[in-house]
Amino acid sequence: MTAQIPESGSLLIVGMDSLVGSCLGAEASRLGIPWTGTSRRTGSRWRLDLSESHLKWQIPESSKSVAILCAAVTGIEACESDPQGTASININATIALADKLADEGAALVFISSSRVFPSWLDNPSETTPPAPNTEYGRQKLAVEKHLLRRHPTAKIIRITKIISSDLPLFKNWIHFLTAKQPIHPFQDLFLSPIALNSTSRAILDIARGTASGIFHISASDAISYHQAALHIAHRRGLDSALVETANAPQPNTRSSAILSCNRTIEVTGFRPLSAIENLDEALQQETP
Repeated sequence: MTAQIPESGSLLIVGMDSLVGSCLGAEASRLGIPWTGTSRRTGSRWRLDLSESHLKWQIPESSKSVAILCAAVTGIEACESDPQGTASININATIALADKLADEGAALVFISSSRVFPSWLDNPSETTPPAPNTEYGRQKLAVEKHLLRRHPTAKIIRITKIISSDLPLFKNWIHFLTAKQPIHPFQDLFLSPIALNSTSRAILDIARGTASGIFHISASDAISYHQAALHIAHRRGLDSALVETANAPQPNTRSSAILSCNRTIEVTGFRPLSAIENLDEALQQETP
């Protein structure tokens, strides 16, 4: 993609301390893209906590900027256990912030999720009608609908499972295997993992381009959590016999874990890597 953020503009990362936000900032710095970000942390230059009144929000000048909205409550269980409280952040505050930024002249990029689709739907594309079966997915879809209706130039990026070497699940697996204790990853629960760095590069490519609408970021295929654990054990030279099987309480299918990225490939040149390639990329900077 050749389009660039104008020199007179910049990148605004809302939620710069989040998993994606922190990597976006590092990648933008590497590329020489001027950026600033908001944080919930006390003492931050631009403090913005979506759980607080908008009167307390500190937002940098956003005219001519590209605003990437990363801040959210992302826990599936948190959204299920407190749908009203999480919706106040993930829907109400996010929409209010998006409207404010757009009114000030910012271009909007919203980080959404594959959870806007049900867990049994195979290979949904950018044009497949969403039908979430989780509270988190319903909240993401509510923001998507608002942006598509009120801000037609907005970019909505749906992503599958983002992974990094710091993923607690992976670290726990390695800890127990190193201690010669068995682990029990699910053999009937599949993921289409995207390495964090690849995710950030793809988001920036989309943000810097001229096309609007819905984009998907996914691996080209899917693996089970059991397969992922076996691969990690092999990579670390650990005993794969300790990787035992278990069945998930809510299994899915291999195809349902994957997002079809046809439009994203056509518009941006994004090339989905395989699940194993993404797993290797995520783990290559792991600390022994």
